[in-house]
Amino acid sequence: MYIHTLSLFNFRNYEHLEIEPFNGLNALVGMNAQGKSAVLEAMYLLATSKSHRTSRDADMIRIGENFSRVYGEVSRSSRNDVVLEVALSRSEAKSVKINKVRHPKIGDIVGQLNAVIFSNSDIEMVRGEPSLRRRFLNLEISQVSPQYIYALGRYKRVLDQRNNLLKDLKANKIKKADMQAWDTQLAQYGSSIIARRAKFIGFLAESAARIYSGLTDNLEELKVGYKPNMDPGPADNEAEIAERFVKNLTSRRELDILRGTTTVGPHRDDITLSVNDLSAKEFASQGQQRSIAIALKLAEIDLMEDSAGESPVVLLDDVMAELDDARRSKVLEVTMNRCQTFITTTSLDEIGMVKDELKIFDVKAGEVTAR
Repeated sequence: MYIHTLSLFNFRNYEHLEIEPFNGLNALVGMNAQGKSAVLEAMYLLATSKSHRTSRDADMIRIGENFSRVYGEVSRSSRNDVVLEVALSRSEAKSVKINKVRHPKIGDIVGQLNAVIFSNSDIEMVRGEPSLRRRFLNLEISQVSPQYIYALGRYKRVLDQRNNLLKDLKANKIKKADMQAWDTQLAQYGSSIIARRAKFIGFLAESAARIYSGLTDNLEELKVGYKPNMDPGPADNEAEIAERFVKNLTSRRELDILRGTTTVGPHRDDITLSVNDLSAKEFASQGQQRSIAIALKLAEIDLMEDSAGESPVVLLDDVMAELDDARRSKVLEVTMNRCQTFITTTSLDEIGMVKDELKIFDVKAGEVTAR
């Protein structure tokens, strides 16, 4: 899988840009704040319908303009080639097109292009709040599971409705019996999310542990685990998880009414990360935390390749300068000759040994020129 052409209109600091990347290694070279990361952000937007840099779509629209558009032609080996488009507007909802046909559901574009992005913020996923790890789960599982996208969207809507009803219960506007139908729906969609997260993390844990071991010369052991915010027990299927979920909701109903919010469910899940059985968030050094982030990202490549039947596009956003030679070599070893890869950098010296095996784009003030 690789991006054949990419076009940007009024995106970040680009009025108009059109490039044809190499299907191997590409380097975008330039000083900071010239627009290198914006190119990778646009590719990730085509893959996930979201930015890895901001939660506000309007931030991606060029200053002084009312709309923005990202367009890409993607070549795929396991499926037919596809043309993707995401349009952003300051006055209208985001829209997507697949093969030039507009789709009413934004999520339809997810999974058409698989992408794994590395950025300096990845270390925050290791040492930061659970919400960052849940976002990681949601973005990555969505790329390989349309069912997950559906369940996640439905779950969020039911969760919002249930939380509103909890406030009405506290004010004695409705009866407790009215909650049962919403509990059943929340458990239905929540059990689907939990089951797919458990499967994803199971695969990720095995691959990431192997990669991390290689990064540390087999001196350290990484363990990745799933920490659901409920007790699904040893359930092997979604029906059993849903049954346990309803019991959890029932047992916590009084607490939920008191707090006016749902205190149990996958919206409060977390991932556990440990090195040599010690919490990575609390005890790992910054170097260890960075290695964990790299191992998780490289494991994503394995997972997407296994799920989609072809390698994803890899986006390395200003991370090479932060890596020592060993980690840099490992990242390139995994991606070279396997994935179309994009690297943003201020100097080709950060890439090193592969200078003669890549296509170079110079980036300056919103202008990109191929060497």
